[in-house]
Amino acid sequence: MSEPRLSTELMRRFSRITWITLASYMALVMVVFAGISEIGLRRSLEQSSDLVNSLLGMYADPSGAPDSVGPAMLADQLVGMGERFAITRTTTAADGVPTIYYLSPTMPAKRLGEITATTRDEMRRQVLEALSDRARGQYRILHRPAGEFDIYVVGSRVPFLLGFGALAVGAVLLLPLAALASRSSARRSVADTLVPLQAVADDMARIVPEDLRHRIATPTGQQDVTELATIINGMLDRVERAHRTLGSFTADASHELRTPLTHIRARVQWCLGEHRTDDEVQEALVAIQREVDRTTKMVDDLLLIARGENRQLSIDREEFDLAEVVHEVEEITHAMADGKEISVSGVADGPLLAVGDANRTRQVLLNLASNAVRYTPSGSVRFATEQSDTMVCASVQDTGIGISPAQMERIFDRFYSGDPSRSRALGGAGLGLTIAKVLAELQGGRIEVSSVSEQGSSFSLWLPRSAANIRRS
Repeated sequence: MSEPRLSTELMRRFSRITWITLASYMALVMVVFAGISEIGLRRSLEQSSDLVNSLLGMYADPSGAPDSVGPAMLADQLVGMGERFAITRTTTAADGVPTIYYLSPTMPAKRLGEITATTRDEMRRQVLEALSDRARGQYRILHRPAGEFDIYVVGSRVPFLLGFGALAVGAVLLLPLAALASRSSARRSVADTLVPLQAVADDMARIVPEDLRHRIATPTGQQDVTELATIINGMLDRVERAHRTLGSFTADASHELRTPLTHIRARVQWCLGEHRTDDEVQEALVAIQREVDRTTKMVDDLLLIARGENRQLSIDREEFDLAEVVHEVEEITHAMADGKEISVSGVADGPLLAVGDANRTRQVLLNLASNAVRYTPSGSVRFATEQSDTMVCASVQDTGIGISPAQMERIFDRFYSGDPSRSRALGGAGLGLTIAKVLAELQGGRIEVSSVSEQGSSFSLWLPRSAANIRRS
């Protein structure tokens, strides 16, 4: 199933939102129009009722009789109002039965028939029901009692209904036009908005595995797209570094493996030659075994690094005494320095409790100590410990050949050696520091290095400090 383009999806959603918004707006306008019209009609009826009520007081019958009103005297005023109204007057007989009369400006009072109620409230309800049945929704009726009189003012809804109908017709005709106009504007806006994103897509299409140096141009003109481009550029930087590292690793690994294999092949061919004595063959086999052991160790180291970088290496998380591990490594370093003009010393006051893997920590310190002995023709190797609020540290310091600033950035890379010829002569494959860094990070620690060329180096292994050690301090 093909996926829609972003511009198509945006237009579809925008069109739906536009239709909903315009329809809701028109519905709201019509509801407000109806409400305002009803309010206006009611206010008009109330004003007419007030006027009729005041006229009843002004034009009472001159005789002052309580049971009569001068309808002829009201005619000129009431008819001139231009409103439809009715006036009733209720009188109560001696037996308590009410009687209701209809008062017209043009005729004398006339008793209303078909009234079956026995109370005044029931009589009013029947009159209102009769008026409502005749109005049938086209008129609004306002009832106002005024003593013995009841005023009923009727206002027509026809003008309002005509205006409401015209508004509805206008909405039906104009709503599609407004939606089409909005769609046209939205299409241009969406197209303009997607220009930076299309530029990013075009730049991405030009990036190929053979050339990862190309980057997306920033800024793009839109902050969100610029942030996306920056993230992609950062990802490309990491991919380029990984690609470059992989290429370098492949070349270095091929070279490192080719050398022992070439030696082994040469030794085997030599052994297969004629007139080889047993001693000569034995010597060749020993050399072959030495190369096989060296190659096997290098493959094991590469496997350890790969498993460590993929978080597949088993690491303990236990409390151990770092000072004790440093002391063990110091004793082994004495043996490694035997026969060389190197003095080995250490200051490892304990206990110094760390959290991690004691065996892996020993392996890290042995790698650092082995490098210190290997790259110190004469001088000293010194062990020391220290601690901070949350970390403990074991450092290995030497007075060897040191590391130049240019080499410092790559010393933890696989197979890297500042002086390959010297490193190979000393038996190193350039994997020790890589292993040390991986094992330190797997334990939640780090390795720091400081060095001065031809003056020596200092490598410091920092590990998480034990909570018990923190409480004791």
